[in-house]
Amino acid sequence: MKARTTSRVPIEATGSYRTSRGMQWDIQLADLSEGGCRIFDPRGRADLGEYVRLYIAGTGPHLAEVAWRHGDHVGFAFTRPLPERVFSSLAAADWRAAADAYRAASAPGGARRFV
Repeated sequence: MKARTTSRVPIEATGSYRTSRGMQWDIQLADLSEGGCRIFDPRGRADLGEYVRLYIAGTGPHLAEVAWRHGDHVGFAFTRPLPERVFSSLAAADWRAAADAYRAASAPGGARRFV
């Protein structure tokens, strides 16, 4: 595992990732840096070493590698750092409503896809 070179900020943005096999999953981010992010992945769908396309709050695709997994959390390392403008915008946004919607959709009987 490579050492992180940029600091991460807590974030509750929502998004999705698409695997090379064409599967797409909705996600909630736990933190973000210009070089990567950590997501909550309780179902274990992201495989170590796999490359995915991340879509974060209407931005992307951001090509990333699944760098690590610790329990329900997965770390993605971007192949190219996020542009400063994109990172700053995502880091400064208020994600409370998005986090609430994600939790409601993830609950039994909740919606399966964000629109």
